[in-house]
Amino acid sequence: MSDYIKYNGAKGHIPVVKAGDGGLRLISFDLLLLDEGMEYSEDTGGSEVCIVILGGRATVSCGGNTWENIGVRKNVFDGPGAGVYVPRDASFTFKASHGYVEAAVLRTLTDEKFAPAYISPDMVNIVHRGKDNWSRTVHDILDDRTPAGNMLVGETFSPPGNWSSAPPHRHDVENPPIETDHEEIYFFKVEPEQGFQLIRLYTDDYSLNTTYCVEQNDTVIIKQGYHPVAAGPGYKGYYLWLLAGKSRKICPRDDPRHQWLKDT
Repeated sequence: MSDYIKYNGAKGHIPVVKAGDGGLRLISFDLLLLDEGMEYSEDTGGSEVCIVILGGRATVSCGGNTWENIGVRKNVFDGPGAGVYVPRDASFTFKASHGYVEAAVLRTLTDEKFAPAYISPDMVNIVHRGKDNWSRTVHDILDDRTPAGNMLVGETFSPPGNWSSAPPHRHDVENPPIETDHEEIYFFKVEPEQGFQLIRLYTDDYSLNTTYCVEQNDTVIIKQGYHPVAAGPGYKGYYLWLLAGKSRKICPRDDPRHQWLKDT
C-alpha cells in the first residue's frame, strides 16, 4: 500500500487507514462526513479513540456520558476544534446534530484504559512555532493533560506559501532521549479547497525520497523519515496529526543539515 491515500469523494463513514497499512503497527483512522441526523457507532476493542470534529456540530455518547451539540467551528480554519477521548473496551455513538458534520475517528492500540473525556475548544493548547516563511500555528488537542495510553493528537495551520515541520524532523528510532519511535499520519485540508500542499518524505541515505502533492481530504502515512510540508501559494495549509509510540513522550530528531534554522 502507498503512503499516500487520495480522497475519493465519498461521503458517510469512510475507513481511511487500517492498522498494518504502510507498515503501521498501532494507528488507524476513519473519516465521518455525515448529513444531519446520521449516526455512527463503534466498539473500540483494543484501541483508544480520539474523535476530532473538523466542522459542524455533533452529539457524542460514551460510557454514560453524553456531550450534546459540541463543535463550534464551521470548518478547520474557523478556530480550535472539539474532541472526545474514548477508552479501549468501550463503545460510542456519534450523531450529526445540526446540519452537515465532518469528523475524524483516530485510533491507537493500547493495553491501558482511562476514563472518557471531552476536550472543549477552549482547552486546546495553541502554540506558534518557527519564523519567516516557516512559521505556523499548532493546536494540541489530546496531549499529556488528558490521561491516555500512547496517543497524541493535534492540528497544524500554515499561512499561504509557508513551510511546517521545519526544520525537517523524524521520529523512527527508539533511542530516548535523543529520538523516539512514533508512527504518524497526516490528514490534509486547504483553503480555498481547490488548493494543494506538498509533503516530502526522506531518510538520511535517501533510500526514501518521495514528494506528494496533497489536496483536500488526502492522507499520508509517516512510518519513517523526515517529513516537511509546504502550503501552496495563496492557500492556507492544514493537517490533522496522530502520533503513537511506546509512550506519549516524543523526542524528534532534526535533520542536522537544516537544524541551523532553529538558531535563527
